[in-house]
Amino acid sequence: MTSLRSLLSLAAFAGVTLAATPAAATPQRELREIRCDYLEQERGQLLTIEATDLHVLDQTADGQRFAPAVPQGMAGISCGRTSVIPAAWDDQVLAPGLPLFIAETGTRGRVGVLEIDNGRYRFRLIRGEMQPDEQAQVDERIQSYQTRFDAAQRQRRQ
Repeated sequence: MTSLRSLLSLAAFAGVTLAATPAAATPQRELREIRCDYLEQERGQLLTIEATDLHVLDQTADGQRFAPAVPQGMAGISCGRTSVIPAAWDDQVLAPGLPLFIAETGTRGRVGVLEIDNGRYRFRLIRGEMQPDEQAQVDERIQSYQTRFDAAQRQRRQ
C-alpha cells in the first residue's frame, strides 16, 4: 500500500500549528485553507511538492473552473484545512484527474481523500473517524457533486 507519511506529516504539522483550537468547534468554524501542495509518487511513497500558487478554495470559489498548471507526474493535491469535510466546489479539483487529500488542522488530525471513479464521487477517511452529523454533511456534499456531474454529462450528450 502507498505510504502516506508525507501527507500525515503535513497533518501532524498543521495539528501542532493550530492545536490551541478546540476540535469540537470544527463544524462551526469558518472553513480556512492553510496551504495546498502537489503530491508526487516515488517508490511507493507520496512526497509533498511545495506549490505556493495553489489555493484550492480560492481557485474554485463559486464554481470557477480549476485549471492550475499541474506539473507532469503529480499523483494528487493535498490541502491543510480547518475541516476535513470537502468544500462546496472541491469536485472541480478532480477535473484534471487528481484526487484531493484533505488534512484537518487542529487536534483531530484527520486525513481524507476525495476521488471520482467511473463517474462516481466518494470521500473516505484515511486517518480518524467521522461523527454521524459530519458524515451526513459529507454525504450531502457528495450528492451535490454527483448531481452537477450527472447534469454536465447529460448536457454533453445532447
